[in-house]
Amino acid sequence: MKKRNVIKDVSINAPVSKVWEVLIAPKFIRQWDALPEDFQDYYLEVGREIEWAGTSRLVVTDMAANELLVQSLFLNKWDIAPSECDVSISYRLEQNGEQTSLTIEIGDFGKLKDGEKVQEQYTEFADKVLGKIKAISENKV
Repeated sequence: MKKRNVIKDVSINAPVSKVWEVLIAPKFIRQWDALPEDFQDYYLEVGREIEWAGTSRLVVTDMAANELLVQSLFLNKWDIAPSECDVSISYRLEQNGEQTSLTIEIGDFGKLKDGEKVQEQYTEFADKVLGKIKAISENKV
């Protein structure tokens, strides 16, 4: 089965601590992605679940402050059982001088019936959110 991952990166003119805050604080997440209306203002942490009732769910599965955030992703519309789904969104940060390198990896969509189509959709998502995270982190929003 062919792996289907999206990998994108961006350089951000901000310290890694600022970019990290943009990734884990709901007040910033709401500016670059959607959160359910009933999601409280809890910072993301391992085990924190973000659920859109009846449609999709994200669960923080791993994190290392200022370095890594990993969330498992499941959408009810995918023709696969949650236990068989192995899709995650990973954000990796690295300080490079005065800039931060942020890499997003999403996948593997290989087990999904429409894996190629879903991969294309998440390629667009990655481009969009990286641009927004960059702008917020650089105080351009």
